Amino acid sequence: MEQKTLECPVCKSNKAEIAGENVKLSGRFEDKEFLTTELTVLRCTTCGYYMLFDKMAQFTTQELSDE
Repeated sequence: MEQKTLECPVCKSNKAEIAGENVKLSGRFEDKEFLTTELTVLRCTTCGYYMLFDKMAQFTTQELSDE
């Protein structure tokens, strides 16, 4: 599994806080309902952008000791 440094797609900051773990998103598209796999939600501490990652995501930044 490839590890990558966390980077906000909006402001390019590498600092984020965990906003939620084991989050499942549900929704409806046309006539079908769906439920995602469990996600980890991170929120950029600089601009507030929310990033969603599945369980396979691993980061090399020291600030995130998620696992």
